[in-house]
Amino acid sequence: MRGWTLGLDLANKTAFAVLIVMGCVAVAILALPQVRELQRMEGELATVQEREQRTMDEKDRKSRDLAALRDDPEYLELMARDRLDLYKPGEKVIRVRRTRE
Repeated sequence: MRGWTLGLDLANKTAFAVLIVMGCVAVAILALPQVRELQRMEGELATVQEREQRTMDEKDRKSRDLAALRDDPEYLELMARDRLDLYKPGEKVIRVRRTRE
């Protein structure tokens, strides 16, 4: 009788262990799509943050340009002459063409 009880005890422990493993596998399978969605969303977030940073940098640059145009007459003259393609007599103008990144 004792052998039969030990066998049943071993069978119960084995069944419990199998049940626990199956539960862990089920949780992992159910979590996999959510993990993929999280990774996709994190990638999108990184892209949006990069775009936001570029926009903020552009805004800062434009703010500095605006402040210089308002407060610095020499800068205003320089920008106006550059846009109108004017130069003072005796000046040599060198144009450098930049390619956009």
